[in-house]
Amino acid sequence: MFDIPEYKGKDYMKRFILFFMLLLIPLRALSKDVEITFWHSLGFHVKEIVEEMAIEYNQDHPGVKVTPVFQGLYEEMQVKMLAAAVTHDLPEVAQIQFEYMNAYIENNLIDPIDQLIPYDQKEDILDILWELTSRNGKIYGVPFCISTTVFFYNEDLFLNAGVDPPSTWEEMIEVGKKLTVDTDSDGIPDQYAMMFWIDGLYGIAPFLWAHGGEFFSEDGTRILLTTDEMVQTITMLRDLVFTHEIMPRNWTDWEGAQGFLTGRLAMGPFTSAAISYGEQNLPWTLKVIHVPSVKGQRYTVLGGSCLVNFSKSRKINKIANEFIYWLVNKENTIKMHEKVGYVPVRKSALKSLELRAFDRKNPNFKVPIESLEFARPLPHHPEYFKINEQVREMLQRIFLNASDPVFELEKTEEEINIMLRE
Repeated sequence: MFDIPEYKGKDYMKRFILFFMLLLIPLRALSKDVEITFWHSLGFHVKEIVEEMAIEYNQDHPGVKVTPVFQGLYEEMQVKMLAAAVTHDLPEVAQIQFEYMNAYIENNLIDPIDQLIPYDQKEDILDILWELTSRNGKIYGVPFCISTTVFFYNEDLFLNAGVDPPSTWEEMIEVGKKLTVDTDSDGIPDQYAMMFWIDGLYGIAPFLWAHGGEFFSEDGTRILLTTDEMVQTITMLRDLVFTHEIMPRNWTDWEGAQGFLTGRLAMGPFTSAAISYGEQNLPWTLKVIHVPSVKGQRYTVLGGSCLVNFSKSRKINKIANEFIYWLVNKENTIKMHEKVGYVPVRKSALKSLELRAFDRKNPNFKVPIESLEFARPLPHHPEYFKINEQVREMLQRIFLNASDPVFELEKTEEEINIMLRE
């Protein structure tokens, strides 16, 4: 037997242990989870659904850990996203509202994904939704949470007043006068027919389109607030307060929401993403109908968000894409429809027996799907965030402060167009 000197034996053992530890390093690296951070703006009860979906994904995909992070509602998240872009600290995956996409594209923060979309994924997602994520013929995101503007109404109040839900603007005014009630005879109604939410471009879009108007010039360089169509739209909405007196004066959106909750408002426009939450939390029977037509034209806002992959590493990018397409698979898009009120993004989901059976039992959820027929997206613009804030402030002055609408439209148009030229 060959004897190893003591000092050589110790040296041999040290080298063997070192070699063994070096072998373990790549194994440990391989066993470490790939981490994906997913920023989103889905609050209230939707936040819990997203977190449950992330847990399910992590369980079914060993070696990957997705962490969803709620970053506030759309506008709050937009501010955080732009701040993260400046510091090069963007998440791997983020939910981006369609109207805000241009800012990321023009700053080269996201690249086109046309050539990366699997054929079966491309074909199964509604064409109109790919249009929402496209700019100049190129696709930049995967459609995710899609909603339409619908009308909520308090069925209990309608039954008490003996009126049917309106289909046209004229019918809405007619039933609105019966739904506006002064119960204590003090000259101030205690119950109003409706509330128009002072929500920037989103709130007035269906009615402006019905009048044949647009927000921007064809080349997108100027906002159009002083057109006849816009003046007619604002006048029509303002008449709900000052002429027909079926909408409260000086109520903020918060006061309107409280009035709707407590049964002091009978109806109003809402996003379809609030259907499930309304059914579960309102203390009266919620019914959903289409936005009333105006001059024989009916429009609704097709809004929502897409999923964007910001990761630069090829390996992480591939895994992030797998997570994105999992989030919008047939089963999950049906789940988001049934649990929230979103429009399913998949053709296979819309054709499924499960979804059709659900909508037959829950007719409120069928309304946003039907409204795809007359839905339009909001205009997209690199300065959408700033423009929308200025329009919102203008509407507040017109509706809350009774300011002259023509003066406010002229003033705001000039201010926005000066900003766009700078």
